[in-house]
Amino acid sequence: MQIHVTDQDTKKIAELIRIHIEDDKIGDYTSQLNTALDATEVLKELNTENITETSQTHGLTNILAEDVPQQGLEITEYPNRANLDKSYFVVEKVL
Repeated sequence: MQIHVTDQDTKKIAELIRIHIEDDKIGDYTSQLNTALDATEVLKELNTENITETSQTHGLTNILAEDVPQQGLEITEYPNRANLDKSYFVVEKVL
């Protein structure tokens, strides 16, 4: 069963992910979505009968290192003290 996305589906998807798409661009996005979905149809031809489901592919059980306290930056020895204000880093406003 091949999935086909309509313009209404595209509008609903845009609403759900909270993006605005101009009405004159809906058709373009619908076409792109259908092209992407069509490309996945080839996966249906693969024999996955003896393949077990997995949620990860690297085989590791725990890749996180244990938290070990370490000495942090000594603020009095910070080489660029001009960017400090009362021991806080001063950065330019992003927004």
